[in-house]
Amino acid sequence: MLASTLNDLLADLGLPEDYSTPSLEQLIQGDSKYLRDLRMNLKGFRRSKELNAKEVALISLAIANALHNTVLEKAFTQQARESEATEAEIADAIACSSLLSANNVFYRFRHYMGKESYETMRAGLRMNIMMNPVLGKEFFELVSLAVSAVNGCEACVKSHEASLLGLGSSEARVFESVRLSAVIASLSRIVY
Repeated sequence: MLASTLNDLLADLGLPEDYSTPSLEQLIQGDSKYLRDLRMNLKGFRRSKELNAKEVALISLAIANALHNTVLEKAFTQQARESEATEAEIADAIACSSLLSANNVFYRFRHYMGKESYETMRAGLRMNIMMNPVLGKEFFELVSLAVSAVNGCEACVKSHEASLLGLGSSEARVFESVRLSAVIASLSRIVY
């Protein structure tokens, strides 16, 4: 039964049946029920009321990129293409992940330090992509929030959530994007 779950998970990700990692092998050898949970968690986003298939694939891609997981990055790039994402939208998701890596380090530092002197110094980071993203402002902010949550930047998470609500997005949509990010982060520990 567990081998069937693994095969289904690998098929969901477009990975060959013989794909393996030490973590996957240990879950199979240990007859871990977690593998079923992980697949169901991932599969559950197919029924999301807050995110469509293209958005799920693009957020998943950005998170895989943020976590340096090339196996998942390739899988979610393919899923994005299958969901009719353009090459420019795929590039925007990757660019967002990269940009937020810089922003999360910088703004987390400012937040940790809590010094007015650092708050008043000019960031000097180019972020032109945020002004007119291919993904659209609301979705780019949603991806930014998701990446910031994974990267652990409280200041950025709060800022992007406020921007999203100001743009008319719902708390349910915000919550769903972070829930998806949590699932991709957990998947990244097993498939790498």
